[in-house]
Amino acid sequence: MRKVLKQLLKRALTLSTATFLIGCNSQSPQAQSEQSPEAITQPTIPIALKSAIEELRVIKIKVKGSGDISKKEYGENLADLVNITQKAYGNPKALAAVKSAVEGHQLALKFWECDRAVGYEELHQCQDEALKGVFAKYPDIEAQAKAAVAGENLPYISAGLDKDAMLQAIWDKTAQDTEAALQVINPPPNPKES
Repeated sequence: MRKVLKQLLKRALTLSTATFLIGCNSQSPQAQSEQSPEAITQPTIPIALKSAIEELRVIKIKVKGSGDISKKEYGENLADLVNITQKAYGNPKALAAVKSAVEGHQLALKFWECDRAVGYEELHQCQDEALKGVFAKYPDIEAQAKAAVAGENLPYISAGLDKDAMLQAIWDKTAQDTEAALQVINPPPNPKES
């Protein structure tokens, strides 16, 4: 009797384990049909890329015309962002937008740090040197800057430009890149699905 009871218990345990494992590995057709198409088609975004985009979003908010960020804080935030971006991978479009925004922020910081220069000549030499990188990346900013100083006889282009307006122009470009990256991880709803 004990032997039969042991065998029945063993079979019941084996059967319940098999049922549990099968249940874990499959879904009922109803559960599969309840999944949204977005969950099936939406690729996962790696954590480092998401973090980089979130950092960009925070910096964008801080620099957007409010002046709520100091040069020191901006530099620290940017250093953190560079470290995160170096580890980021994933969607090529989002990654390219993130890297472009980071490059723009680095150019803005380089231009802003020229405030440390002592003396008129040193200040404008530093700013003009920083502007070379800005103009190479953003030809439309170069065109606007040259139009702003057209007809003036200045030894330095930066002498005829407003520093804050120049920073804001760069930050407008980094904001566009940030928005492009955000659109990849948070695409607008598809009108066909509504």
